[in-house]
Amino acid sequence: MNNEIRKQILFVLEDDNEVRTAALASDSDLDKKNKQMNQKLIQQHERIISKIEKGKPLTQADLQLIRNANEIHLNDENNLGEHHEQAVDLNDWLDYMTEFSKGKMMKIVEEYLDRYPCLPVNVYRALHTLWEEFTRNNAVRKPAFNDEGKCLKCGSKVSFADVTDTLVFVGEEIVKRYDGHITNQNCVQCTFPGQYPEYEHYDETKV
Repeated sequence: MNNEIRKQILFVLEDDNEVRTAALASDSDLDKKNKQMNQKLIQQHERIISKIEKGKPLTQADLQLIRNANEIHLNDENNLGEHHEQAVDLNDWLDYMTEFSKGKMMKIVEEYLDRYPCLPVNVYRALHTLWEEFTRNNAVRKPAFNDEGKCLKCGSKVSFADVTDTLVFVGEEIVKRYDGHITNQNCVQCTFPGQYPEYEHYDETKV
């Protein structure tokens, strides 16, 4: 941990503690549960600060608390708090230090492929192949669908499908596309419940 990262961690934890302490000390509308939560977080931050000052290693839970405290400064893109650049550096450091579950790694790759379509061809192919292999083997349990396309488990008609296309590149330019086939199809309600509310209206109407 370099000195700049250390300083930013101490800053975000102490800054968050000041805000929470002020809220506890004022005549705020915080209920008992929120006051207890604030007090617990202050204590957890103080333990992390003590670890850093003593040079002790941080746990994954510690890193998550640091990430939470750093978020307000990371989102301060206008740099009103004068710590946005340091927050970005800390966020990159946290990404490097944080252990990812297999599901989290798959989500990162999937989002990266969607967000950056202009990746070099070999990088795109490598990441997409890894993602497909992981999806097929470990991450997705595909419910069966009936002839009307309804999930046999929950009855929903909404599904996500991955389609493999073949693209012909000349240099970095796509000159031809061959439509592929569905490699897997997953009921959104069963497999991605967090995203289902966005599409729920399709099950409420005849489509």
